[in-house]
Amino acid sequence: MDSPLYPYKPIYNIKSLALLLGETVPLLNKLAEDSHKMYRRVPQVKKDGSERETFDAHEPLKSVQRKIVDRLLAKVSYPDYLHGGIRDSSSPRSIYSNVKSHSGARNIVLQDIKNFFPSITVDKVLSIFKGMMGFGDEVAVMLTRLVTKGGVVPQGASTSSYIANLVFWDVEPRLVVWVREQGMSYSRFADDISISSKRVILSDQKTDIVRRVTGMLAAKGFVQKRQKMHVLKRGQAITKTDEPEAVVITGLSVAGPRPGVTKKERKQIRSAVREFELLVEADADIIRLRELYSRAMGRVGRLLACGQSDGITLKNRLNFAMRKSNKPLLDKYEQSDNGGANLISLKISTPS
Repeated sequence: MDSPLYPYKPIYNIKSLALLLGETVPLLNKLAEDSHKMYRRVPQVKKDGSERETFDAHEPLKSVQRKIVDRLLAKVSYPDYLHGGIRDSSSPRSIYSNVKSHSGARNIVLQDIKNFFPSITVDKVLSIFKGMMGFGDEVAVMLTRLVTKGGVVPQGASTSSYIANLVFWDVEPRLVVWVREQGMSYSRFADDISISSKRVILSDQKTDIVRRVTGMLAAKGFVQKRQKMHVLKRGQAITKTDEPEAVVITGLSVAGPRPGVTKKERKQIRSAVREFELLVEADADIIRLRELYSRAMGRVGRLLACGQSDGITLKNRLNFAMRKSNKPLLDKYEQSDNGGANLISLKISTPS
């Protein structure tokens, strides 16, 4: 079975953990004790205008979390069906690789998970460190406390995307085996589960897919958004105004032979870049500029991932405006470790 694997010797005591992380035992104990109050809230506005609650850890917790990523979580061997926020030079993961695995599909099934990050509770994190990685009890508890806030995984922390990828470590492989036995493809980008087929998915197969995915979620204490279930025509999605638009997986269109950013999204990205340029010219507050730069660059990254030519132009415009502002807008590590994840709905696209 294609499962996540930690290929190194397990850590059984806090002293060994401290040595690996290059920190003292007293500091780790202190951070574990105080971790719940060592975050700043960084709200983000979603496409629908609602607010997504994300967090950024204060130092020295932030530094320790980066070491947990570099020296533990990034060392895990991740199956090829996981794509979100994984650092893997031998098999680069991105929104593009996630969507590419479904190229040429006739039917696509997407699953929405309700309150994904707030639902990743300490028991699930403890299961990863103790069950999947095989660490001793005191080490698993220590690590769990270092990567959670108030009993759950805080979206935005550098460790959170890795935890999100591993949360279904013991139940997801069985689902993937079944999906592949049906001649279909499976991928997950954080909370975005996609299942596709190059053949028409029959009615009973659709029911079975939904039942099995729902069962996997329920086994780990997650809930789906049933109100977002739709049966759609091939290559189309339904908007709030009932106007057809291209089906997207993690923000990329699957309408063509290769993943791409939709025309509507490209127009919005250009507007976001222009808005940032205008705010720089108006000498806007640095906090506002940081927010807009991070959001716009993330969206430009979609164009770059797809090899769309206007991506380079827009990236250069953003960086030119950033230098022109003469303000330190974003830490490099923050850019690479964006722990954001999309909430998606259960949709089944069917041929016309």
